[in-house]
Amino acid sequence: MQTVLAQVPLGTYLGWNVFASGFDKGKFCSLTGSYVPFPETKQERLAQHDPRLSLEERYGTHKGYVNQVRTATARLVEAGFLLPEDAAKLLDEAEQSDVLRNVAGHE
Repeated sequence: MQTVLAQVPLGTYLGWNVFASGFDKGKFCSLTGSYVPFPETKQERLAQHDPRLSLEERYGTHKGYVNQVRTATARLVEAGFLLPEDAAKLLDEAEQSDVLRNVAGHE
């Protein structure tokens, strides 16, 4: 079973966290994970030399992202892993989010 965040990710979720600077630069932090967001557009991804697909490449538009969340929540409700009221909250969060709202040429 994968959560909605795993099925419709906005970035890479890590089970560890790395210090970015200071005397422990490059060493692991304990107890907490981290999150590396995907570039918003293909152009940003290429400029950053990021091999991961951008949000734009994954979902196309804000509506595409919301539809993916809708599909993921419906599957989890049907399988009994998510309550309908929790699915509604996740879908509302997706609809209200800024995911791909500010990309030129999209919604």
